[in-house]
Amino acid sequence: MKNNKKDTYFLILKTLGDVVRFDIVLLLATGPKCVCEIFEKLKLKQSIVSHHLKVLKESDLVEMNRDGKWVYYSLNRKKIAKLQEFIEKIIFAKETKSKC
Repeated sequence: MKNNKKDTYFLILKTLGDVVRFDIVLLLATGPKCVCEIFEKLKLKQSIVSHHLKVLKESDLVEMNRDGKWVYYSLNRKKIAKLQEFIEKIIFAKETKSKC
């Protein structure tokens, strides 16, 4: 695996390592949400949710779409699928015996 792919997966896993971002991803798994829905459901300040959405967007896990004055956030399903493939490679990797 090339380093740039490894770095990408590391960034994604690091991003998901924060409990607020993890909760946002779980919430977005049920469909697109506006910021107001997210901070109401998670009982957090709007500024905190916006900060974490920015981090999720920078790691390409979340996409945003405008609908008039509303902005809706959704999961980047392609990126999530690539992460799933990576994790499956780990799970189903063939074991090799150590030569020690």
